[in-house]
Amino acid sequence: MYVGTLPPHPGGSAVSSSQLLVALAERGHETVAVAPMTAAALASGDAFAARHPRIRVRRFVVPYFEMAPNVPAAEGYRRAQRAQIERVLSDVLAHHRPDLIWIGRENFAWDVPPIARAHAIPCVLRTAGSMTIGILGGGFPEELATSYLEQCRGIDQIVAPAQHLADRMRTLGLNHVRVVPNAVDLERFSPRPKNRDLMRELGIAPGDVVVAHVSNLKGLKRPVDVVESAARALPRRRELRYVLVGDGPARAAMQEACERHGLGERFRFVGWVDYDRVPEYINLADIVVMPSEDEAQARVYLETQACGRLLLASDIPGAREVIADALTGMLFRKGDIEDLTEKTLLAAANREWRLAVGRRAREAVAAHSLDGTVDAYLAIFGEVVRNGRHSQDGRYALAPLAMLGPSA
Repeated sequence: MYVGTLPPHPGGSAVSSSQLLVALAERGHETVAVAPMTAAALASGDAFAARHPRIRVRRFVVPYFEMAPNVPAAEGYRRAQRAQIERVLSDVLAHHRPDLIWIGRENFAWDVPPIARAHAIPCVLRTAGSMTIGILGGGFPEELATSYLEQCRGIDQIVAPAQHLADRMRTLGLNHVRVVPNAVDLERFSPRPKNRDLMRELGIAPGDVVVAHVSNLKGLKRPVDVVESAARALPRRRELRYVLVGDGPARAAMQEACERHGLGERFRFVGWVDYDRVPEYINLADIVVMPSEDEAQARVYLETQACGRLLLASDIPGAREVIADALTGMLFRKGDIEDLTEKTLLAAANREWRLAVGRRAREAVAAHSLDGTVDAYLAIFGEVVRNGRHSQDGRYALAPLAMLGPSA
């Protein structure tokens, strides 16, 4: 049984988890998924459930899709979500006993482990890292952080996408963490020519150098840095064109900065696009810029590399695990607008070098294949089912820290 986000939730956890769920179902594993959905989205049907009938999907209604697990949701939201999870899981477990409950997002770890323990069902948490980043950064009240960590200590196994994240979780007393790097669909995300129709739609000329940013535009991604850098870069290279894919709380600040600097004609704010179209936008780019304050292992890193495009990322641990600087991508000093600008201009001026970096990145990212990631998760699930029984004090036995799956 899976409890977490699924499409149409626009977050990365929904993409990562849905890929794994679909692959597990295709390999013949019986899967039940419990996931949130807004009433507005549900009114037009459940497209994910319709496309994947092998997965039995149960939805519970939330007022909106929560998009920032690095800060706590409103108390009313958490309380309503807890009640919905308890209701739906009680109903499902009354008719179906799974071998294992897999939690697909950190914010569900407050509510699901007590239910799993009450039914003596082993439990695995896949963490993307945002809540750990938020706790370590002081973004959570002590009471909430303490209760979250207490629940995590009672989970059989935690799976993190990056070694640096596992190391940081250890500082919080969570030693039962294994590393399985994120996967990327290497067929869906592959090098392709720029879509000419999309270029015309966005007003991009054949000679333009496209700089893209793809994210949920929250503060942790530092998206305003893209605008501030563009204000410095465009007077020196007028062929730069910026395409912003996604939406979020920082969009208004970005648009205000564009207006203040007079950059409106050189920026395109696309908003959210269907995930099936994301490869089109990445392949439209010559450079994909990710100036994040912190990341565990951003999916966009891997998707950009899989498309053979140049990834220009802030020099943070999450980026260093997937980028060999100047070989499979490019790093700049986090928060340093001048360095970001100079690296953008350097990449824009050297097309053949960009292409060579993109080819090496495509070769390197093959280690993040979906099949390898599914194999790694199946190994963990099997081990937990065999060994993750209640100990006499009512908690699950905790597995040791280990590396599993392909290294970045």
